[in-house]
Amino acid sequence: MQNILLIVDHGFYLLGLTQFLGSMRDFEVETASTADEATDKIEAATPGLVLLDPKMDGDRGAELLKFLRLHFPEIPVILFVTQVDPEQSIEAMQIGVKGIVLKDGDPDIMVNAMSSVVSGGYWFESNITQPALQYSLDRPKRLTRSDELLTKREHEIVDLVCLGLRNRQIADQCSLTEGTVKIHLNSIFRKLNVASRAELIVNREGMRAKKATFAI
Repeated sequence: MQNILLIVDHGFYLLGLTQFLGSMRDFEVETASTADEATDKIEAATPGLVLLDPKMDGDRGAELLKFLRLHFPEIPVILFVTQVDPEQSIEAMQIGVKGIVLKDGDPDIMVNAMSSVVSGGYWFESNITQPALQYSLDRPKRLTRSDELLTKREHEIVDLVCLGLRNRQIADQCSLTEGTVKIHLNSIFRKLNVASRAELIVNREGMRAKKATFAI
């Protein structure tokens, strides 16, 4: 059973979501409605997953997210948002958030997101990634073509990352050690100026979209 910390300051939403998640056998849910309460609970017992409303408790939800990534980077975080903000989505990916879901979304989608993240994966639906991608494409700053930067092996690894493979699976696919895959990923992240797998996927899709546009 996975220990979940739900951090939301909307009482009715908190109650309803707690009851819903509490009915799932795979999750044991604790709650916090303020940043201070959340910090105390995280320091007392490290949760297996944090679900956080970045707008909760005034601006302290965003501060709490930064605190988590700085002091507890091993705790996976899913953000609850009321609407999609492309710039904030990109920033969340850059600092290592594992998933973003809409508050008014299907509860089953939320459970799927939680299951994916606690298993070591990510959860960014198209209604999150597509606006972020478009935002990146519309930036005045020219995107650097990845095929000008990456080696053939690095291209191969990026393609496998975009298919959702983990380091061990990539190593097996490419006949490499897991350590070598990590070295390649560090090089890829540095060359493309990305900080996470999720941001790498958005970056690669942006490159493909821009290449298709140039080909028209």
